[in-house]
Amino acid sequence: MTRPVRIRIINELGNLQTLPDGPNQFEVIPGAKNLICLGLGPEPAEIKKLFPQYTHAYFIECPTMQSQIQSWDKRVPSGFLPLDPQLFTPELAAQSTIIRYRPGLKAFPSFWAPLTARVALGHTILTPQSQIAWLPFAENDLLVRELLHALEARGYTVRTINQEHLERSPGTALPAFMEHETPALFLSVNFKGLDPFGLGFNILREAGVKTGIWLVDNPFNILPSIKSGFWKEVPLFVTDHTFITPLKRAGASEVTHLPLAACPELFSQPGPLPDHGNDLENKLVFVGRSEFPRKQKFFAGLKPPKAQMEQAVSMLSRGERPHFHWWHKQIPSRPWPGNEIRTVGIGAEVTGQRWKLDCLTAAGEETVIFGDDKWRQYSGITNDIRRFLDYYGALPAVYHAAGAILNITGMQLPAGLTQRHFDVWCAGGFLLTDANPGLTIFPDSLTTPITYKVTADIGPLFTTFQKNDSDKITLQDAWKKEIQEHHTYHNRLETLTQALGLP
Repeated sequence: MTRPVRIRIINELGNLQTLPDGPNQFEVIPGAKNLICLGLGPEPAEIKKLFPQYTHAYFIECPTMQSQIQSWDKRVPSGFLPLDPQLFTPELAAQSTIIRYRPGLKAFPSFWAPLTARVALGHTILTPQSQIAWLPFAENDLLVRELLHALEARGYTVRTINQEHLERSPGTALPAFMEHETPALFLSVNFKGLDPFGLGFNILREAGVKTGIWLVDNPFNILPSIKSGFWKEVPLFVTDHTFITPLKRAGASEVTHLPLAACPELFSQPGPLPDHGNDLENKLVFVGRSEFPRKQKFFAGLKPPKAQMEQAVSMLSRGERPHFHWWHKQIPSRPWPGNEIRTVGIGAEVTGQRWKLDCLTAAGEETVIFGDDKWRQYSGITNDIRRFLDYYGALPAVYHAAGAILNITGMQLPAGLTQRHFDVWCAGGFLLTDANPGLTIFPDSLTTPITYKVTADIGPLFTTFQKNDSDKITLQDAWKKEIQEHHTYHNRLETLTQALGLP
């Protein structure tokens, strides 16, 4: 029995990694008599012992790995000849028996993912591409319904596919789906449906599928989970335009501004109010969680530096925004690869939470909060706290019925808008919002009257519109018209498909 060999190398992300060898590390994909090895492993001489039936073969190996293992090329068996990766076409893959060294994909994904994708599709007969869109999702995801409406209105047949299946087994799941149809568009929100090593993306690209990734959250909080540089090659769309330059500086080839939007099909016709929201006519209302799910795990062990945090709190009191980019200047960090950038993210997160608590405290105890019970644990929060609202059921009705909805933007997205900036007006409600650079996508005449910069402005601003119903109605009508004409998901999909070169 062959003794497994283990050699340590520096992988693509600059981390020390062990490359194992042995029969279990090789995948044999039977085909024609011609043999091609995609990776011989750290001990190339072992390949003949593992597969004695093959005396002649072509092989491709990652140059980065070769350079780290002393005398690797001298141990390649006679009869095994190098093959230029550019010559490894899908046609050649389909005509060959393939022996693939599995660990190579995770150690050097940028090199191996495109080649592995050709193997995955080598025996798959693709149907002609049609106006079909695939939309990966997880249970209870937002944006799925909104994008579904917009895509179907544009003439697409939409397949909603469970993201876990695609992420766990892209090499088998994607080709299996493509045996029945090849989509024109694969639209991922925050990399959902794409494995971190880029195999799924490369399979889609090899099949001629246009792939777009819409980063609706802070891109630099998402990128640490990506283990390959494939993200630099995918068209990215960001809700906050201030990330375009940093992403390009980090290597992204194409980044487009794509803010959130409204879905008239879901929000323009408010339904009945829930029992715990039937008394909102003259009340200021805030809807939201006390913190995002699994926040403690995401920022485990991290705290913002005390001196910078004190400076940030002082800035908030003056109406300034110590947002993510401000924190990045205080704590210079590499955005990718690795988790180093999360030391910046925790500063923005804690500052944003402080801003939210300050605003809700200033709004007063009459302000209604629809959210989780954890709100009660925060000092100074004496508001009327009520249980969550169903997003697609009760929320439009609450937006419509409330005296005004309070919006508080966090500091993770310096110029990122929230769904409230669009949904409230679409539902016929009235919004009060903190000053945010992202508001420049709207006319100044609409944003100036409803914006506050410091917490002391919240109460007087709410009172002003309670006393001036005619001004309030005029603004509501103007805002609803602006949203319905320029800021729906239909508008956003127009931008996205144009950027991808799709109809």
